[in-house]
Amino acid sequence: MHCTVQKHRPGAFRVACLLLGSLVAACSGGGPAPLEGSAFDVERYDLRGEFDWERGRLVATLGITLSITGDGPRSVVLDSAVAEVKEVRQQGGGALPHAIDRSRGALAVDLSSVPGATRGEPIAIEIDYEALSGEALRAVPARLGDPVAVRAVYTVSEPLGASLWMPCHDAPADRALFSVSMRVDGGEAMIANGDLVVDEDLGASGHLVRYETAYPLPTYLMAFAIGDFEVERGAKGDLPIAVWRRRGLPGDHGEMVDELARAIGRFEELLVPYPFEKYALVLLPDFSAGGVEHAGISFQREERSTQPALASDLLLTTHELAHQWFGDLVTVETWDDLWIKEGMATLLEQEGVRAYTDESRAGTLNGDELGLQGGDAVRDPALAPDDKYTSGPYGRAAWLLTQIRSLAGEEAFWSALRGVLEAHRFGSIGTDEFLDAFAPALGPEATARARRAVAARELPSLAVEAAPSGGAFVTLRDPEGALVAPLELAWIAGDGLARVQTLAPGERVEVAPARPSELLVVDPQDRHPEWAFLGAERDIEAYAALVAPLRVPSDPDGVSRFLDLAGAHQLAALQDGLPEGLAPDQLDAFVDDLDGEAARAVALAAACDAAGAPGLDVKVRDAWSRVLTDALTAAPYSYGLDYVGSYAACDAVLSPEALFAEDWAALETGLASGGVSDARLLFLSKFRLPPERALLAWGKVALASSSVRARVLAIRHLTAYLEGLDPAALPAWRAFFAGVLGATDVADVLGADLRAVAASAAPTAAGNAEALAGLTRVLRSRAARSVHPAAVCTAFALTAGDGPAFARFVAGLAGAELTAPAAALLRSPAHCR
Repeated sequence: MHCTVQKHRPGAFRVACLLLGSLVAACSGGGPAPLEGSAFDVERYDLRGEFDWERGRLVATLGITLSITGDGPRSVVLDSAVAEVKEVRQQGGGALPHAIDRSRGALAVDLSSVPGATRGEPIAIEIDYEALSGEALRAVPARLGDPVAVRAVYTVSEPLGASLWMPCHDAPADRALFSVSMRVDGGEAMIANGDLVVDEDLGASGHLVRYETAYPLPTYLMAFAIGDFEVERGAKGDLPIAVWRRRGLPGDHGEMVDELARAIGRFEELLVPYPFEKYALVLLPDFSAGGVEHAGISFQREERSTQPALASDLLLTTHELAHQWFGDLVTVETWDDLWIKEGMATLLEQEGVRAYTDESRAGTLNGDELGLQGGDAVRDPALAPDDKYTSGPYGRAAWLLTQIRSLAGEEAFWSALRGVLEAHRFGSIGTDEFLDAFAPALGPEATARARRAVAARELPSLAVEAAPSGGAFVTLRDPEGALVAPLELAWIAGDGLARVQTLAPGERVEVAPARPSELLVVDPQDRHPEWAFLGAERDIEAYAALVAPLRVPSDPDGVSRFLDLAGAHQLAALQDGLPEGLAPDQLDAFVDDLDGEAARAVALAAACDAAGAPGLDVKVRDAWSRVLTDALTAAPYSYGLDYVGSYAACDAVLSPEALFAEDWAALETGLASGGVSDARLLFLSKFRLPPERALLAWGKVALASSSVRARVLAIRHLTAYLEGLDPAALPAWRAFFAGVLGATDVADVLGADLRAVAASAAPTAAGNAEALAGLTRVLRSRAARSVHPAAVCTAFALTAGDGPAFARFVAGLAGAELTAPAAALLRSPAHCR
């Protein structure tokens, strides 16, 4: 606890202590009942300062304009976990009494001496302070092993991190204007919310950069980033669009600008016009999250945001872009309502890529793309804000919204959302009011089901058992009412007509074709992630054996009907293989007619499986070899690569080592100057080389590539070889992964390598001496602090239960500047999971 009083008048010390209530006893040894600060509203934050790289601190002055809105003492309590508050004063006046409670992360300011405080008039105060770099104020220096040796500092505030770098009222529903003015070095630039209003040359001192917003924001959306950035610029009409990245970072940044313009256009069709003055995608190093939205700017991980041809990159990018409407234009009332913004962004991200997944514009609803887990509620008030980021507010919330969409219909659903955005523009909304927006379209019964589903934890389940007909008996159970819309099955007959079965909860339904030619379509609207309803292993196996094959056509007429289906259904079916009897010479036409890049990429993997089937006629196998050679040497279906586990089955009919000889030769150079795109490397990683050649080629990439992303991919790919590796070869692989620990401080590379080190470990601590030495170096590196906890747990695993060996490891870290979580794990390594 720390109390600071800087206006010396009788009773000032006591007043400042009373402001924090819990500090009364500590400050005065007892006394009257504790007082709390009054309710207040912040009108604006004006931040000015600079980042001190030598000390790892933001040195700043914050101007806050606020009004007291409640009864009680003329005092306010701000959220503040900054390192040091030097002075609090009235703007243009004297110092104000204040008190700090570090345990609560609070700063109390006595405003009783300020004229107008009792009348609720605006009050302008200034706070001089310093904030330490850490999780919310990330300072990434030029690091060992980083091919882009450029430092960057940036903020990451959601949900409650803003108070770590700026005293504030850190509540999502409290919006204020924001400006940030920073002195930056001459070769660096700053990007922040709002308009760039000042960029003043300060000569040898660098330059002063200032941004300010014309609209209010909650503090978690206020952000800035500083570094030596390159900028790729474009526009959609009058809207500036840009991709900012550290100078020299490789990637298809111009194509990303084009994809952003296209996605903005799609979201404007569905919602309302884009609400801010610009959109900037900022790619940052050592970024703990995949991406974080801020008004007008989104921060994303470098290694997940440079290849718009890949589904992983584009979906992350469209997700963060979608938050400009839900999260930024309209945010949530409380963190319990997190699901509104995250569920909407998860739903909208798929709309942003529909051009790649639904070329026929069938309008399916992307249910199969949603990731969710049992036990995660859409809305869970029992969880603290930092703990709410489960699958509940994301995939499960998007599933709820998708069910609502299917019942309301397209026009009513999007019209309701447009109404929400207009009615709450630059404001907030809570759960009840958000669900109320759909009530007119849903009716009372469906609305009640939706409200029940918000709190449900348990997922529906499908029990599957064999039926005498050769099909299956399927029983749907929904114990907590998570289903808002029914789960249906459609059977497409040879004449194109469909019959529909509804799986009502608790009813045992026979799933079997009425005629041999019928084709099964599970969940025709694709509004459910039905795969998530298969929890028990026996049901998964029975579904795969008895139900899934019914989705794949078994005759030429069935193929024609299959190609008329939406891409989502084609993709789901092709996971189980090609249509029965599809000949090699039919593959090209079949793949071309599929409805999306993902289905095409998966179809090639299924063709590899077909080509390697045991007992295949030699001539047929040769035909598959020719067809697949042509297909795989053509431009790959890049967007679909994330849906493909491997093309290794193609080894039965072709030699990847020979087929891509030029690529492997390029990899063996290390790619220090590029030459092979990251998207191409992902394609190549779907094949397997002989282990010795793989370690040579991919090992060079892991150590020398100009792309961090490529280095991470190379390590992950090599890790996959460890299972089944000849034990005689393992020491060389173990030494390689241990060597990486001494060659880099890049968190993403180290994170991948730590898993490889653990997977290749020797059975004794002595056999892991080289890796343990490397882990000691990592734990002594401040630049690698974000992986310190994982490094401790890896060391604990490598000592293999040898207590004295782990004790020697801990002793070797004496004097190291460890993160608090890492230090705690060193004391209690049993907490490693």
